[in-house]
Amino acid sequence: MNIQITGDNFNLSDSVKKLVDEKINQKLEKFLTSFAPEMKTATLRIEYDKFKNIHLSFDMYLPGKEKIFSETTHKFLESALVDLGDQLERQIKKYRSL
Repeated sequence: MNIQITGDNFNLSDSVKKLVDEKINQKLEKFLTSFAPEMKTATLRIEYDKFKNIHLSFDMYLPGKEKIFSETTHKFLESALVDLGDQLERQIKKYRSL
């Protein structure tokens, strides 16, 4: 899966990219095995809000013009990624059951 990560006022270090791969990419890859690689592209935006919390927003299109969008805000990046991954998992399961 190809996730384009952008950060506003956020340092996108290798450790952040590795954490995104562990918490989001690997989790979603299990549910999207039947899709062609070019269909598995998404955008993840990481930014700080005015209270210095981490805000994540994830955007992905699936076949059938279905859009998956999720966002979350947490104090810590890892907890934000776990929450986001859970939300995305529920949406993909719902999409696959249609």
